[in-house]
Formats: sequence, C-alpha cells, structure tokens
Amino acid sequence: MKKLIPFLLIMLSGLSFGQNIEPVRKTVQKINQTKDFKITTIPYSYFMDNNQVTDNGIELKGFYKNGELKKIEHFVGLSAWNIVTEYFFSKNNQLIFVHSIKYQTIDENGYLKKPQKLSELRCYYENNKLIKSVGTFNNDEKTDYLKESQNLKNDLKNYNKL
Repeated sequence: MKKLIPFLLIMLSGLSFGQNIEPVRKTVQKINQTKDFKITTIPYSYFMDNNQVTDNGIELKGFYKNGELKKIEHFVGLSAWNIVTEYFFSKNNQLIFVHSIKYQTIDENGYLKKPQKLSELRCYYENNKLIKSVGTFNNDEKTDYLKESQNLKNDLKNYNKL
C-alpha cells in the first residue's frame, strides 16, 4: 500500500497537469489583443432590481466581436474585498478560461488606497470540463464557474432586451 500511494499521486498529478492548455492560452491571448469590441455594460441598478445587492456594487461587462460573446468581466464589491472575474469563450461559445482575483480593500486602518491581492485562480476548460486550475482562491465556497458563466450570459441577454 505504501508503494501504491506515491504511484497514485503521480498519476493524479499527471491527469491534472498533463492536459494541453496551450490552445486555451493562445485563444485567451488573441481575445485580450482584440480591438474594437462592442461592450455591453450592465450597471448595479440591474442587479439591485434582481435582488442582488452588495456593499460596493456589481458590474458586468460583455465583450462582443462580430456579434459573438468573447469575454465577460464581472466585478463584485463586498465589504472588505472586491472580486474581479474574467470569463473567456471559444468560437463555439463554450467557456474555456476563468481568471478570478480577490482584492482586500479594507484593513484595520480603514480603506486601502491601493487594494491588495489576496488570492488568484486560473481555471482551464475543455468541452465544458475543468482540465486544470492554477492558484487558490481565498473563499469559503467553491464557485461553479460553468454555471456562473451561464447565469452571467443570461443577465447580458436579459439586459439587452430591456
């Protein structure tokens, strides 16, 4: 059994790190280099009307190129920290990458002039399955980014209908 445990650990790490994330990285880089997006911004008032209230606001931006959603930026401002999450989508509108950063905005002396990064997480997806995550997120609950991305897409669609 003692010999089996290291073997299993090697196998498990191979599964999580053996996936080729290079195509995802290239697609994300291409999206980030794109100019002239059509940007839809959903203000905090939309979320308040839907009973989603935070201390320091919520903002959602959808980045479209040729009518296709390429990227979502989601900002959530809470009492002592902000969470900024970016979602990237493939040509077939599937989630391929999530980058989430949590910033501390208040310390024992009050508001910070420059928020401090608390944690950062990168998640890579293929065919609607998580293939690799890098970093940790200082959060009590695990976010289902696939489900969250669908909810945010729905918010963008509903807002555009208003």
